[in-house]
Amino acid sequence: MENRKIIIIGAGIGGLSAGYWLQRRGYDVEILETLDRAGGRMATIERKGDKVDVGAQFFHSNYRYAFDLIDAMNLRSRLIEIKGKVRFNFSDGGAGTFIPHSFFIKGLGFAKNLKLYRFMLENIILAHRPPMYRIEEANPELDDTEALEAFNAPQDLKLRDVLSSITLASNLSEPEWMSLLHFIKLLRIDMFTHYYSMVGGTSMLAEELAKQLKVHYETPARRLVMEKGRVVGVQLEKDGAIQRAGHVIVAAAARSVGRLLPDELAQQREFFNSITQAPLPMPVFFLDRPVSHDLWSYFNKPALKRTFSFFEDHLVKCPAMIPSGKGVVSAWSCYPHTLDLVDRPDDEIIKQALEDIEPAIPGMSNWVEEARVFWHQEAGMGHYPPGSYQKILDFKKTAKDLRGVSFVSDILGGCFMEAAMASAADAVSRVSGWGGTTF
Repeated sequence: MENRKIIIIGAGIGGLSAGYWLQRRGYDVEILETLDRAGGRMATIERKGDKVDVGAQFFHSNYRYAFDLIDAMNLRSRLIEIKGKVRFNFSDGGAGTFIPHSFFIKGLGFAKNLKLYRFMLENIILAHRPPMYRIEEANPELDDTEALEAFNAPQDLKLRDVLSSITLASNLSEPEWMSLLHFIKLLRIDMFTHYYSMVGGTSMLAEELAKQLKVHYETPARRLVMEKGRVVGVQLEKDGAIQRAGHVIVAAAARSVGRLLPDELAQQREFFNSITQAPLPMPVFFLDRPVSHDLWSYFNKPALKRTFSFFEDHLVKCPAMIPSGKGVVSAWSCYPHTLDLVDRPDDEIIKQALEDIEPAIPGMSNWVEEARVFWHQEAGMGHYPPGSYQKILDFKKTAKDLRGVSFVSDILGGCFMEAAMASAADAVSRVSGWGGTTF
């Protein structure tokens, strides 16, 4: 008789999605979560009624699994399109602004915008377009090339600044740490989709899903248990007890997966240990005044190589979440600079962030009423240096033949919420034969 007990390790959006879909198909699902909350990088903090996303910021309009789940949780009415502008600071001292989905960067100049259009025409519009949120193929010519090679002529400095801003904002990575293939994916998403905030925070989707499921918080897993070449359960960290299951879905943060895998899964352990992913501290500044009426994102000059490279004003991003009407600014660090923050106390991180904000928002350090640091210790953003897509394909090839275990991770599709859900759909398909949604 089939064992319909499913254990899922990790209550991020990938684990929750897999659990929800499997439970609806009659499986007995339990989720083990190390933290005291669900959502992973989907997190929200609050101060005097003002709520701030301190992880995943918004939903792209081409998400499919996410919007299906948003509808299932009756949250569609909470979505509001982000209308503000993005401000670039160029290395030559100039500045530019961009409205998502407008296809024109003011301040870049007609010739440079035209060159960017040509790049998109050749590499996105007229090119073969693989699935957006799954990595199913690798173009070696693009996968083995650094992103900066897209615009490497001396006269392309401003375009390189735009490229750097996209890699920093969309993947928290300096362009030297990104393949050209992954940059094209980010450009395709950033330029061709609309962005939607969720009033109350993106974490509401995770919280509502968690209410539908049996989630055991503060219950870390120690190791997968194998018998005769098959995963048959999970050993718990607290007391060493073993919980048996017909199938285990590993949906933990990628950088923590390796230590869960026994020697029989050494090849998969090596893959997860090789992933470039660092803890992420996020300083948030609650101000005594608004900063702007229409700018929601600010970039430093990429050439400055600041620890904190860009900043979001959450009042402009989603006014409905900031009833005080005062600015709330979050500061974002990017790899590899994030590594410099790992062992530093919060007060030093706040001081560093204020120094780095000054070139982008002059005078802001004088407007701060309160500052906090929210830490993503395990679920930092994954990165895609040259060769990453082929490495992921090699992993997926070995993982598909494993018995009793599936892996769910946004790493497998580009580090977006939708990528985690697409990965979850693939795991559900392995377990139940569900076809899911293909796009």
